[in-house]
Amino acid sequence: MDMASELASLREAIAAQNDAIATLRHEVGILQDKDEIQRLQYAYGFLMDNRMFREMADLFANDGAWIEIGDRGRYFGKERIHRFLLDVLGDGRWGLLENEVINHVQQQLLIHVDQGRQHARARARAEVQGNSPPDTPTYLLADGIYENEYVREDGRWKILGITVTMTYYASLKREAIAFHSAPASTSFPPDVASQPDAPGLGRQFNPFHFRHPIADYPLATPVSSADPRAAPATS
Repeated sequence: MDMASELASLREAIAAQNDAIATLRHEVGILQDKDEIQRLQYAYGFLMDNRMFREMADLFANDGAWIEIGDRGRYFGKERIHRFLLDVLGDGRWGLLENEVINHVQQQLLIHVDQGRQHARARARAEVQGNSPPDTPTYLLADGIYENEYVREDGRWKILGITVTMTYYASLKREAIAFHSAPASTSFPPDVASQPDAPGLGRQFNPFHFRHPIADYPLATPVSSADPRAAPATS
């Protein structure tokens, strides 16, 4: 093989290698996008658990965002989303009352990122459990299916739209709800005591180890204050 042929072959090999590297970079980028979107959606569930409505609204994109839950209609824009969450779902109250439980377990998250990596969709399921308000004589069980959209805005993945259709609601008559596990063993005592109850909740609460995924402020323990519209400062 002459020099010209060898150079041409080498150029072809380098071009093929560059193409392969570009493809791998793109595929790794898609995986990173899916991981970030998954964490974003899971954060939504944890914040909904604790009636942290301002913090939930701050997960949404600044432009074009919406939310639609069941038959309640669709609301557009971050501030209308916040008002819907706080006033309609939350009845004007941020955070949890003593002995109140609301769980929105996020499951079966299937994420599809567009090739341009600026827009994504996901289908998921929520399993809901709750006794809100805490003196209600029933315990709620519910199931819903999400079809959500996400957008990369200012270099970060944010929620563009939440659309959840409810499969069912079931209110079960309850006799009692316990908020504590069995006490420490007396025959084999622990090395240190468990963490105490969080003041105002009537049960233990694990503090958030992470800051807000979008706005980067610390997440407070979600205890409802005397002012039903109050929420902790987010800066």
